[in-house]
Amino acid sequence: MEEEKKLKIGEVLVQEGYITGKQLQEALVQQTKEDVYVPLGEICIKLNFISKIELQELLRKHKKRIFLGELLVNMGLLTEEAIAQALEAQKIEGKKLGKILVENGFLTEANLVNSLSTQLGIPKIIPTAGLIDPAVLRGISKAFLQKNDCLPVFRDGDTVTVIMADPLSTENIHAMENIFKCRIETAVACSEDIQKGIKLIYDDLRLVSSAAEEKQGRHHHKSHLVIGDGASSDRLEDNIVEVANFIISNAILERATDIHIEPMENMLRVRYRIDGVLQHKTDLPLSMASTLTSRIKALGGLDISDKRRHQDGRLTARVKNRSFDLRISTYAAMTGESLAIRVLPNQSNLMELEMLGLSPANLRLFKKMLEIPSGIIMITGPSGSGKTTTLYASLIHLNGQNKKIVTVEDPVEYTIGGVIQGQITEKSGLTYSNFVKSMLRQDPDVIMVGEIRDKASAEAVIETALTGHKVLTSFHTDDTTGALLRMFEIGIETFLISSTVVSVMAQRLVRTLCPFCKAAYVPGDDVLSSFGSIKPFNVDNYTFYTAQGCIECDNTGFKGRSAVNEILLVNNKVREALLSRAPSGKIRAVARQSSWLVSMQEDGFYKAAKGITSLEEILRVVKYNDSDAQLPLSSEEIFVLCEDRHKEQAIYSSKRMSAGQTPSASQ
Repeated sequence: MEEEKKLKIGEVLVQEGYITGKQLQEALVQQTKEDVYVPLGEICIKLNFISKIELQELLRKHKKRIFLGELLVNMGLLTEEAIAQALEAQKIEGKKLGKILVENGFLTEANLVNSLSTQLGIPKIIPTAGLIDPAVLRGISKAFLQKNDCLPVFRDGDTVTVIMADPLSTENIHAMENIFKCRIETAVACSEDIQKGIKLIYDDLRLVSSAAEEKQGRHHHKSHLVIGDGASSDRLEDNIVEVANFIISNAILERATDIHIEPMENMLRVRYRIDGVLQHKTDLPLSMASTLTSRIKALGGLDISDKRRHQDGRLTARVKNRSFDLRISTYAAMTGESLAIRVLPNQSNLMELEMLGLSPANLRLFKKMLEIPSGIIMITGPSGSGKTTTLYASLIHLNGQNKKIVTVEDPVEYTIGGVIQGQITEKSGLTYSNFVKSMLRQDPDVIMVGEIRDKASAEAVIETALTGHKVLTSFHTDDTTGALLRMFEIGIETFLISSTVVSVMAQRLVRTLCPFCKAAYVPGDDVLSSFGSIKPFNVDNYTFYTAQGCIECDNTGFKGRSAVNEILLVNNKVREALLSRAPSGKIRAVARQSSWLVSMQEDGFYKAAKGITSLEEILRVVKYNDSDAQLPLSSEEIFVLCEDRHKEQAIYSSKRMSAGQTPSASQ
């Protein structure tokens, strides 16, 4: 096949009719007038000849026809001078331009791969056994693949997907076309990863040596995964089963809480949410979208023929002898069905209060609140902030032979031995109110209502507390005072709120720094100034750490999560503020004055100073409440309060009393 002639971007713009020849000349003249080099594509945007979207579409459509150097310049990755230096080095060394650029430090290979994938729409696929169909590799020389940094992975009809370190290399594409006698769809990965993938497939697992070894290797690389009833096809050609198994088992092994399988315009994107942050794991050919989605929908008991209706389902999986619940949600999008899978471990993942990351003071205070015989204890925060985990930890703390605990949940996420757990189902037609009335007849000591969703569920919770029961529940609000005001907004009288709510704990989950690679540093003024309620603040008195990244944390700098909290006690002064329908800022001020309310951001500062997380992570997750700055706390006061140091706290109380502020010496 004849090598396709490489063109400059200006020539392609004219050929495609984006600009005229006269406009091209005008753009070239303008380019010479710029003080610093500006790519021709940017010049055309500046002159309003094309839009940024049109330029990106052009680069994606003609990526194989345009010189790599000019592509990288127009993508903003490199300067014209850097490309010129690399081209000079190429004349001497005779290597491919991409390798020259990486070896000479002009850019990292990971940066090159990510940019080619994101900006040119080239799928980025992990070269690993779980995603490779061994049948595609039969008869292909290992040495050939190693020499050319290529690895075929899928075959769909007359199209073969090949992972390449240089997906723009027409030479490699034509070589693959000659081997397979069909169309080649390129994907991209780092050269090092491709070489590891080739070694894994040919040497470690020997998946392509013979039919017998193929079958043996196929069993070897499975992650002990059993999905649903364990039914699976043994046909080697049915690679979609292996792909689905890999996506799910790998997500579980990487501690993902959610799996996102999303059809894009030209690829199928797979992302995991790990420690609360979405991470792009791999892409797949768009042609696999329908079969992969159908496979997962079938496992979850969904209607695979209905692609226009949003559906929900669930299934179980076992990975390395641990059970997991998978909650599947489909969303009918313009580009196809998008799948979100929530990964829920079994009860072995339940945590006790001491494991939640509460500061010493908050842990003591929360336990004290749980011992109060009646009233409402509310856990607040947005979705994914660990409210359910905290509720379950509270139930475990209270669970014993002398207490009867009854719950109503939607759904029951974990089962706790000794606790009577009820679940609301759509088919039953029962509401929270119906459940609560039945729960009261069970002679409970503690009632847990999974979530306050509306006025009816709020009234049911209030009614239960008024009968003298202890009630644990959760609510979707930003902070502690917001929960009290939100109850009022949905129609609950203030006297009922003030007489039944004992305390409110708001929380967020922040990523904890990887202990293997975290590094001490001095935060900048822009970071420090964002903690506006902490004054005075001497940075020299503390050691802060920043995320670095290593093999232990998958180069994220973080591993695991911990909670940051604030606890509002509904004491007499807070009740008075509630009954007078004071605004949120006034209620917070009263709580800070009367019971030393430490905000979530201040609790996060304490944990950053202890080396648990970083200041930047706190600012990413926790919103600053400017009303807290009206009664600022010094950094020393925050440490005293969080560590529950009573003697020093009494000293600070007396100082504030002399200054006209009267917080109590004890929470």
